[in-house]
Amino acid sequence: MRSWIVVGCLCLSAVCVTAQSDEAANANALYHAGKKLEALPLYEAITKANPKEYLYYERLADCLAAKSSQLDEGPEAVEVRTRMRDAAKRAVELGDPMEFMRIMSGIDPTKALDAVGGASTGAGLVKEGEKAYGAGDYNTAIAKYAAALEADPHLYQAALFAGDSAYAEKDLATAAKWFAKAIAIDPNRETAYRYWGDAILRYSGNPMSAKEKFIQAVVAEPYSRLAWQGIQQWSQAQKATIVPPKIQRPAPPQDDPNKPNTTNITIDAGTLDEKKNPGGFAWMMYSMVRASYRGDTFKKSFPNEKEYRHTLKEEDAALSVVASTVQEKKIKPSKLDESLRNLLAVNDAGMLDCWILINGADEGIAQDYPAYMKEHRRLLFDYLDRFVVHGGLNPAVQ
Repeated sequence: MRSWIVVGCLCLSAVCVTAQSDEAANANALYHAGKKLEALPLYEAITKANPKEYLYYERLADCLAAKSSQLDEGPEAVEVRTRMRDAAKRAVELGDPMEFMRIMSGIDPTKALDAVGGASTGAGLVKEGEKAYGAGDYNTAIAKYAAALEADPHLYQAALFAGDSAYAEKDLATAAKWFAKAIAIDPNRETAYRYWGDAILRYSGNPMSAKEKFIQAVVAEPYSRLAWQGIQQWSQAQKATIVPPKIQRPAPPQDDPNKPNTTNITIDAGTLDEKKNPGGFAWMMYSMVRASYRGDTFKKSFPNEKEYRHTLKEEDAALSVVASTVQEKKIKPSKLDESLRNLLAVNDAGMLDCWILINGADEGIAQDYPAYMKEHRRLLFDYLDRFVVHGGLNPAVQ
């Protein structure tokens, strides 16, 4: 997919190369100018001379991806994608932290990288734009993507790639226009938010505005590793930290395989010692609520679901009863352990469900995310901004 190429363009790894040859300097200049096809043979030679520099393998893989976009399907295209995959694998082996390298390293070379398939007019124009983009002809690429979007107003990739092409031209205003169009087409995809954040960070000097886009990417797809990549890189650059509230919950109840209709609860005896762990007794209530859902409560709450699953409603009920039980005892926060203090903090902020869905979800709970996000997108953003992303060189939102 071309989106991997874009990620490489927008989020390059930072690596210190102790001695840069003239050949490397020339290759890097061509690469940054968008002339990846011209840089390709240089990086092929440079990686042989510098077999332990992952940045060179990263750029070699990216240049090979650009070349693959110029080829019709056939043996040569497969051969180029194979070399691309192998270069990406080597970059990862050497410690490349980029998510797009990890993805590239696992591709099937026999399959095309086209982000848009089919024979529609819009898809065909996107592929033409791909060829122009790979050749560094960004103005032609934007024109092709614009025509593709006119042919098919729902073509997310056309707007996204037009924005990225404008980014390559260092035209932030035009890139922002196209990224906004992509978001309007599908606000629940993370990519346009993340690309937009990259563009802002590099060309506007406004890290807090970039942070907003990166957080919006996570809100759109919190279970995607790529969605987190932008805010993680932002935090490193801004000397911020990404640390969600730690809430350690008891092991979930389990059905007893030897006793039908019986649910077993496992409780750490240490949590019940009020002298050593004030408020810990409340976790017994958590386990009891969850056990009830494995019984009749789930069936009554979700009559249209045939099999039990762990839901947001169940987890909210279980954690809410823990919070209310502790609050009723009026235990000083300083005497509570970290998990209970964090639970009370997010609960008091009205963001308990946000914690559950973003930092406490499993496969079952994740199914409830789309419906919750539809009604609480801003609350999810505020939760991440308040409880997950901490600090930064410029705390004032600009």
